[in-house]
Amino acid sequence: MNEEFELQKRIASADPGRDAPELDHTLVTRASLGKPRRLFGFRGLRLGLGVGSISLAVTAVALAITLPAVMTPSPLFTVANSSGGGEKLSSDAESSSDMAESSLYWPGWISYEYNAGPAVSATTGNGQVFQGNLVGEPLEILKEMSILFGVTGEPIRDEWSDDSYPSYSITEENASLSIYWSGTGTWSFSNWTNYQDDCAEDATETLNDEFQSCEPQPTPELIPSASELRSETVSLLQAMGLDFQADSITIYRDDWGAYASLPYLTEGIDSGLQTYLNWGMDGQLTYFSSHSIELVARGSFDTVSALDSVSRISEGRWYGNPPKRFYQGLESRMAADSRMASDGQRADANGVEAQSDSYDPQDGSEPTTDSDANQIDEPLVVEDPKQNNEPEIIQLTVERAEATMLSVWDSSGNYWLVPGYVLFNDQGWFDSVISLEEGVIELPEPMVMLPMDDDQRGPAISEMID
Repeated sequence: MNEEFELQKRIASADPGRDAPELDHTLVTRASLGKPRRLFGFRGLRLGLGVGSISLAVTAVALAITLPAVMTPSPLFTVANSSGGGEKLSSDAESSSDMAESSLYWPGWISYEYNAGPAVSATTGNGQVFQGNLVGEPLEILKEMSILFGVTGEPIRDEWSDDSYPSYSITEENASLSIYWSGTGTWSFSNWTNYQDDCAEDATETLNDEFQSCEPQPTPELIPSASELRSETVSLLQAMGLDFQADSITIYRDDWGAYASLPYLTEGIDSGLQTYLNWGMDGQLTYFSSHSIELVARGSFDTVSALDSVSRISEGRWYGNPPKRFYQGLESRMAADSRMASDGQRADANGVEAQSDSYDPQDGSEPTTDSDANQIDEPLVVEDPKQNNEPEIIQLTVERAEATMLSVWDSSGNYWLVPGYVLFNDQGWFDSVISLEEGVIELPEPMVMLPMDDDQRGPAISEMID
């Protein structure tokens, strides 16, 4: 027995590989990435075909598994399900929002098909991506505001505040200061005056003292002029240390009040956010809100062409919010079209002679109206909505595109600025889509609206596609 054990011990000690180091499992992969040694001659090639073919097969599999994971960068961020704006909600607010969204009712079933016109460019490009970071301390900002607006008191943490989305405020009578330290760090001052409306007795209610007709009387003489409003706006912006361009301030004034709006800039870059100021009927400042973020460059990335962006409209996942100037331009065009339509209707009314109805005063018969005729000659037919589940197809042609920066919210409530296009169609409105190439950012799952079933009585159902 001892002789057999001694023999096994001698055989083990004679093993030349017993002290060899343990090889790392990535050795084959790393070796394949090194400079290969050339083999010359038929003999070396013949020997390599047998053993080398196995090694090459293992290496190919290892490269296929490891290289894509190493060389493909992670997405910058994941786009939120709804990118179109607003602060990230707290958990309680999100719960309420989900309940409201689940009860949405879609009265129609319409499908839009987008086509690119000949003027839409096929040229690709490149653009910067910026991330919004909070700047400053919320309580220090509230302190500066309290000094500027003369609101006394200590800041308190709001009852709806939580650790993820903290908010603070100072309240004194009708004046209030608030700041939300998440997203874009939105802060605001508000001071709502209790207006004393002029009341006059209604002649029809003179017998009852309980009824009076009260309505506010405008006092345009108390509202500062447009130049005075602009000057006050500049002073307030400077006092709060905001970056701005004076020529970008928009002033609106009427007999009932005034407001000013302008883009929120960081280092001269339009962030896509807005600063607002408002004055009441007595000419006093009633509202002032802005933000506390800076834009940090996260890199330059390739972008697809405007032509390729057209197909992204229908996906619904590439949406980004354009600067306000695009909406202002759209509102101006809609107002102009409305005025033209009104002028045309008045012209038609003035140019058409009044037509008398068929009425014979001798027999005392009443004139016959068109509605009466329809009820007699054409029975009313009500279509069953369950009989038509096919969507109405509307064709849209994108006539031109304008490159711009779009604001996007990520799934964690952070604010981003990314390159994109505003695509104007032949129906007079536009869509705005992100132009980054696939993989730079992670998109939410697409959502599809399903038509109403025959037996379905509630709203249409939205489902996520895997």
